[in-house]
Parts: sequence; structure tokens; C-alpha cells
Amino acid sequence: MSDAQPDARTSPSPSPHPLVSRVREYDAVLLGVAVVTVLALVARLVALGARPAHWDEARVAYWTLYAQEEGHFAYRSIVHGPFIQHVDRWLFGLVGPSDFVMRLPVAVIGGLLPLSALLFRDHLRRSETIALSLFLAFNPVLLYYSRFMRSDVLVGTFAFVALGMLVRLFDRRRVRYLYGGTLFLALAVASKENSLLYVLTWLGAGVLVADRALDRPGSDRTGLDRLRVLAAAGRLVVRRAKTQPGERRRIGVYALHGIGAVAVFALVWLFMFAPRGDGLEGLYTGAVEAETVGLGDAVSDPAKWGPLIDATVEQFRGEYLAWGGKSGDLTFETYQGRLGAAVRDGLFYTSAPLVFFAIAGFVRERYAVSEGRVLVFFLFYAGVASIVGYPLGLSIGAGWKWNNVHILLPLSVPAAVGMATVYRWGSDAYRENDSIDVGLTALILVLVASTVAWSGLSHVYLNPTHESNELVQFGQPHDDLDPVIEELQAAAPGENPDVLVYDNASADGSIVGPVYVGSTKDVRPVCADFGNFLPMQWYLAAADANATCAREFQLRDRVERHEPDVVITRLGDDSVPTEWLEDRYEDRGAYSLRYYEQAVPTIRLYVRR
Repeated sequence: MSDAQPDARTSPSPSPHPLVSRVREYDAVLLGVAVVTVLALVARLVALGARPAHWDEARVAYWTLYAQEEGHFAYRSIVHGPFIQHVDRWLFGLVGPSDFVMRLPVAVIGGLLPLSALLFRDHLRRSETIALSLFLAFNPVLLYYSRFMRSDVLVGTFAFVALGMLVRLFDRRRVRYLYGGTLFLALAVASKENSLLYVLTWLGAGVLVADRALDRPGSDRTGLDRLRVLAAAGRLVVRRAKTQPGERRRIGVYALHGIGAVAVFALVWLFMFAPRGDGLEGLYTGAVEAETVGLGDAVSDPAKWGPLIDATVEQFRGEYLAWGGKSGDLTFETYQGRLGAAVRDGLFYTSAPLVFFAIAGFVRERYAVSEGRVLVFFLFYAGVASIVGYPLGLSIGAGWKWNNVHILLPLSVPAAVGMATVYRWGSDAYRENDSIDVGLTALILVLVASTVAWSGLSHVYLNPTHESNELVQFGQPHDDLDPVIEELQAAAPGENPDVLVYDNASADGSIVGPVYVGSTKDVRPVCADFGNFLPMQWYLAAADANATCAREFQLRDRVERHEPDVVITRLGDDSVPTEWLEDRYEDRGAYSLRYYEQAVPTIRLYVRR
């Protein structure tokens, strides 16, 4: 019996090769992140067009549709970066304009954001990588504004991915990450002007991380000693480059790739910011002698590349680089109010789990382990700097509602560390058969999951338009405008509906304003007040309506002579001949264009009998 072979059922299985174990580990992470990403895309695409267009969405969408139909485009910081305008005008030309289509690029890019967690996986554990993807997928703020046609999620996603590419470049030394990081940084610049703030926060966080690396209390080496070592290493590289041809070639290859990366950035920048058609002149009413060289002109005539680049640089310098000075007069009391609202309403009311886990993750790396990870420190510092800095640059007081995107993105990495720590605590307790710790862990995770789920459900889907929602900004219409759109489409089936907009132009909050042909942006109908009537200009343009205006004493004559299909008036305008109109038109109800029910303006819709 002593010579018998051991039973195969009891013999230990051979340990897998370390490479096999690493592949299996990555497969599990890839599968987990892929599942989260699919769920994130579904969460962003379902009922994407149900919410009526916000004032800001409609403004950008109108000019995008204008560029698609008229062929004129010029970069203006008031409309923010050109990326979304170019992508949407191609989509409008392909499938037609609608709320769903205008939000689709933001929803898809925001839905793919969880994939960026994989770029940091060399610095994160498996559970941390998956936790990061979960925060990026289902945080209510990121989810709400991934379903919103603004460029905050775009610039945040592109900048976050660019940072991840740079981290991978440092880890793997693969040139593809250099070009990938450059491309995504260029797309971030083309998305919104606060891309500059991302670079500034990175630099500031880098300084803090470097200071911590140089200052190691208890070590025999001082910060100056470490700087001397780095300087000596640099001098060694220079000497090798002078004496060794192979080293010179290697440095030359690096230099060529650096030049190539700059070229990639420059080409993307030029393509995005270059004017089209008549450029800025093409955005005004009336015939204008345009001297602008558009991108199409330069493509057909290489001699025009110089003027095109000059015009693009001049417009960029005058708009993009001046964006930071548009925050207006800011007092300490105003700043304090903005900061308090951003922290109280934007971070704790809607994103408390992410914030608390971020603090826990930072504390763990700083005080509970011998060597904290640089990436966690770096992004925590960047997030804290964003909390302090962003209220300084808001052009409107409630801008923190979407600017919190830029705070939560960097904080999501330390938050993933904090959440994964709790998960590992529960896993260790389960292996040790510690039922109390397992129960506490399950309670914490269930509480966090239910909090995030309820916050997302209530803020994003159940109540996406009312003032009681902390994420909703004043320019969001409270009422569902789908009936208005349907009436416009049904008023003249297969044709362009004739719409007459009426209001007493001298009244406060009037939806009809003065007309200055030749010096007014071509917002059709040009007689409607752009600030008060949005988002209706977008819906009229999307319906391809022939819209005009009537002022006081003109309504009866215009209706009798032209018999428009639809008449739009302002609720509360005493000059509207209500009974006279109702004899000729059906009253289809009143619709608020702002986020509370009795907002001014509120329009009333009449459809011809």
C-alpha cells in the first residue's frame, strides 16, 4: 500500500503559471467592466428624448441645426466647444433633428466612460477597478448630465481618458498611449473651455504629489538628495546620448513621436475650430459680404490654408482664452453661496456615497498603509482643488449643477478604493466565518446601492424637470412639450407649418422682441426674444416651421390675411383677444418654459380648427 499512487481526487492541483493567473484576473475585470458599461449605456439611452429641451440644450441645438442647414459655423465660447456641434450636425443630416438625436453623442460617450477604469488597472486592485466603473456608470450627477446636451460630460470623459492614457504610457512605455492621450486631450479642448482647468488641476495635484515624494520624514535622504539623484540620472542620459549612437537614435525616435503627437493635436484642433461657410458673418441676418475662409475653401484651394489658420487662431484666442473672464463680478458672499450649494446640494444630497468613500479611500492610502498610491493622492487632490476652484469660474450661479461633474470624476478613483476596502473587509470576514462583520458589510453595501439607485431613479427619471430636483437648473421647462411638437407636426402634415408668435413686446418677459436686421444673430423667427422664447426656437426649427411674429394691434389682421396653422401667445398677456381667437382656433393648453409651474414665460398654444 505504501507504493500506491495518491488518489487523483485528493492530490493538490499544480499552481497555474503567474501569466495565466494574470490573464484570468484581467478577464474577470474586463468582463465586470464590460457588463457595467452595457448597463450604463442602457441607463443613458432609455427614454433619452422624453425630457423637454433645456434652455441651454435648445440654444446649442438650434445653432447646430443652423450650421447643418445653412452651412455656416464659427466657434463661439458662449455656445461652448465645437465637438458636439459638428457631431450633431452630421447626425441631424443623417436621421433628422430631435431631442433624442441631439443628446445621443453625450449619452453614448457618457455610457462608455466606465471603460476608462481599465486604463488605471495597473494601479488598482480588481475590486477597485470594477468599483470605479460602477461610480462612473451610476453616480446620479454623471448619469443626469450624460442625458443632457451639454459638453461637461464630454470634456470630463475625454480629459479623464487622456489622463488614463498618460498613466498607461508611464507604466507600459507604448507609443500608442502617447498618441491616444494626445487625441483625447485635443477632443477635450474641442469640447469645452474648462479643459484648461483640468490641466491646471493636474499640475497643482502633481506639485503636491511631488512634494510628498520629496518629503519623507524619518528617512536618511532629504528632498534635496532625491533631486540630486534625479539630476544625476538626467546628466547620465545626456552623456550616453553624446557617446552612444544607439542611445542617440532612441532619443531621436522619442523626439519624432513627440513631434507626431503635436501634429495630431494640431490637426484635430484645426478641424474642430476652423470656420465653415461664411463663418461668423454667416450667423447674422441679412445679406453680408463674407471675407471668411472656411475649411471647405481651404480644402479646395491650398493657397487659402494660411488665411484659414490665421482666422481660426484669432477666433480661438479671442473666445477660448477669454472664457475664464466671463464669470462676472464675484463677491465673497456670492462665492460662499455657490460653494455651499455645490457641496450641500450637488455633492452630499446627490452623491454622498461617492464623496464619503473618496474621503475613506484617501484616509486609507494616507494613514493605513505604508506606501500610499500616487494615483489616489493625485486624483483626490485634483478633486478637492476642483471643489474650491470651480465656483470661481461660474458664469451663472446655478452652474455648479453641471460643473460638479468635474469634481466627481477625479474623486471617483479614491472612492473606488474606499468602496473596495469595505468589500474586501466583508470578503475576509466571510472566509473567516465572522458573521457579524459579514452582516455589517452587506448592510453598508446594500445601503449604498439602494441610496444610489433611488437617487438616480428620482433625479434622472421620475422627476427630471421640477425645481424640487437639486440637479435641475432654472432653464429647464417644467411641462412636457411633446404635445406642442405633435401639434406642430399635425398642423400641416407633410408641409412646413405656418406659425404666428404673438405678444405685447413692451411687457416684461415678452416672447417677442425688437428686430435689427443685419446686426442680429439669425435666430428664427428673428422677431422672437431669444432668451425668453427658448426652447421654442429649437422646436420650430426642428419642425421646419415658417414662423413669424405679430405685435400689439397686428394679431387680428395677420390671422385673417394669412390664416396661420398655429398661434402661440404668452399666458398673462392681457392684449390677447382670447375669445376672438377661440372662435377660429382650438386652445390646446398652456406650457411652462421654465422649471416651475407658474414660470414666466408660459406659452399658450392655439391650433387652427
